[in-house]
Amino acid sequence: MVTQGNHDMESYLVDEAESFMAYNARWLMPYKQSGSTSNLYYSFDVAGGVHIIMLGSCTEFELGSDQYKWLVADLDAIDRKATPWVIVSVHMPWYNTNYEHQGDGEGMRLAMEELLYRARVDVVFAGHVHAYERFVSLY
Repeated sequence: MVTQGNHDMESYLVDEAESFMAYNARWLMPYKQSGSTSNLYYSFDVAGGVHIIMLGSCTEFELGSDQYKWLVADLDAIDRKATPWVIVSVHMPWYNTNYEHQGDGEGMRLAMEELLYRARVDVVFAGHVHAYERFVSLY
């Protein structure tokens, strides 16, 4: 299961709907099954009570956007008694100490972080910065 990133954007195209043509042709994800209208963000369940949400860092995410409205509905539909684990994946990290990538995910963080807090999301995984970093000790 994958989510798009900045390297998947075909920058020579102006229309956002067409800027992920190669990604959408190669990586058809189960977005319709999760109620999403876009292959760029979706969710799925994994055995053992895990709900995984793949968010699109490189598509509209602001309040009122299709992705934002979908995320609200997706989070609201989770039964935490049956699904104790909720994991989110984004491409651009909302927090990092890499000087070259400071603030890359800030707009998305401002738009969506509170939704994840309220839903008690357990873990968020991010990519984009080609270096390992964690915020909490593993022991």
